[in-house]
Amino acid sequence: MWLHADACWGLMCAFTDELTAKLDGIADFDSITVDPHKVMDIPYAMSALLVREPAALRMVSSYSDLIMQEDYAFGQVTPFIGTKEWSSLKPWAMMLAHGRDGLAEMMRKRLITTRTFAGLVDANPRLLRLNDPDMTAVVFLYLPQGTDRARPDVERIKAINKGIHQRILDEGRWHFHQFSLPDDTGRLAQDAVLHPLRFMGNNQRITEAHMRDALDYINGIGRQLETTR
Repeated sequence: MWLHADACWGLMCAFTDELTAKLDGIADFDSITVDPHKVMDIPYAMSALLVREPAALRMVSSYSDLIMQEDYAFGQVTPFIGTKEWSSLKPWAMMLAHGRDGLAEMMRKRLITTRTFAGLVDANPRLLRLNDPDMTAVVFLYLPQGTDRARPDVERIKAINKGIHQRILDEGRWHFHQFSLPDDTGRLAQDAVLHPLRFMGNNQRITEAHMRDALDYINGIGRQLETTR
């Protein structure tokens, strides 16, 4: 059995003492994926596969006589074939420029941004937060006026939130992710499939004014859609 951890966002836990405990046990995994472009503020795309035993990659390596006949071709010992760019230059330069302390400060600021946004969501009576942020994601719904929390109209809420997201995409002023999510915590309706919006607090340039403006924008769209859905 091969045990793999998807730590594409979780890489940030390696840079801050506040989150280090979330990595407990990860040394027992055979491989880990990380995305420095998501965490270390470097250009897209920079992903990495970390393996405990590099020789094990031979089990999934490929070989082509057409492009590799030398003894030490990179593609013979990894799952990849052909010439590759010097991708590792990007995280190396970032680590050299910022150092561990600088990267830790970057993560600290992101956590502050995320908690600030979560507080703004909680303070808004028309929004419902669906998760307790442990890194940088805040997941929330817009609730139309008059929503009965005891017996919510899930389909109407879903339709309005889908409409909000489509308007966001069409107008291009802000960007929030959207995806289907089972309400397994029962914050709105136990086990109902919801379509919330997701904020990510990673951009170093996000200010509280940006966050307030974005939420006012969402509320404005939501109020418009309430009259038609």
